[in-house]
Amino acid sequence: MSNENAKASRDAVLITGGTTGIGLAISLRFIAEGNEVYTLSRRGEENAQELDRQVKERGLARPHVLQADVSDRSRLVEIAGKLDEAGVRLRTVVASAGINVREIALTVSDAAVRSMIDINLYGLMATFQVFGPLALKQPGSRFIAISSLNALQGMKLRAPYSATKAGVSGFVRALAVEWGPLGATVNAIAPGIIETPLTQDYMAANPGRRDAAIAHTPAGRLGSVEDIAHTAMFLASKGAGFINGHTLVVDGGLSAGSSWW
Repeated sequence: MSNENAKASRDAVLITGGTTGIGLAISLRFIAEGNEVYTLSRRGEENAQELDRQVKERGLARPHVLQADVSDRSRLVEIAGKLDEAGVRLRTVVASAGINVREIALTVSDAAVRSMIDINLYGLMATFQVFGPLALKQPGSRFIAISSLNALQGMKLRAPYSATKAGVSGFVRALAVEWGPLGATVNAIAPGIIETPLTQDYMAANPGRRDAAIAHTPAGRLGSVEDIAHTAMFLASKGAGFINGHTLVVDGGLSAGSSWW
């Protein structure tokens, strides 16, 4: 990003995985509320076409897009150093980067399992550990992770993914205990079935999944990325200052139960 070292004029927000899907919606929501946003993407500017389209369409300021793989700690440390040098004051850190490989547990490849662990779990830990010192300099900092309904409810084809997301929810609970006395809150959002480019591809390849998901969701619809973005905005607000160590399920009631019986 060309102005990576530019001085921020106000408190900033850092979002990993912020150029696609849920992360993109969160980036746009924070920008719309007047925040300076730094978004990390594994492919950097190469993956920013949809971001650019939506920023232009909505008349929003463009976020700072930085290339980073969250499993590469050295790159995260490099970025944190540059932000610190530039006097950027991080108030909120959102860890949205994640991957899901759908495969039955007996045959899922070792490479896929390790990738999910590296990005979904280690990447979260590294993100909060590296950028934590920048955000913890002032009280009231917010740390938000994207967990999943799969952290709480098992689903076929998602055993390793579920394990990593359960780890995310466990991590934020423990970190809330450590960082709460420093004036921070650490929470997670557990989305249900949300319409993103990845889930749309999955439903297109598996006809009937969309209708089944809607039928089992009391709200009678799939979730939108905006549903999650608004939740992230709430958790970052002053109104959520006493919510700490919590995984907030945003699933339209899917985990509450079903009327199929």
